[in-house]
Amino acid sequence: MQSGEIEVLMEIGQSYLLNKEYDKAIAKFTEALKINPHDPELYYYLGLAYEQSGRLEQAKMMYLKAVELDRGFSNAEIRLSEVNNKISQEKKM
Repeated sequence: MQSGEIEVLMEIGQSYLLNKEYDKAIAKFTEALKINPHDPELYYYLGLAYEQSGRLEQAKMMYLKAVELDRGFSNAEIRLSEVNNKISQEKKM
C-alpha cells in the first residue's frame, strides 16, 4: 500500500508542479517523503518545486540529498549545478 500511496502523491505533486502550484506540490512531495525518506526521485521533484518557486537554497538542499542517495542521478546533478549558478548570480547583485 505504501508504494501505491507514494505513486499517487508523486502524480498529484507532479500535476501541481506542471500547473505552477508550487506550495501544493511541495506539500505532496513532503508527504511522500514521510512515507519513504530514501527515494532520491522525491527529493528531486521537491527540489524542482522549490527552485521554480524561487526558494533556491531549499532546492539546493533537495538536489544534494537526491545525489547523495543516488550518485548517478544526472538530472539532479544538472539542476544542482544550475541552482548553484543562480545562487552565485544573486550574490553578485
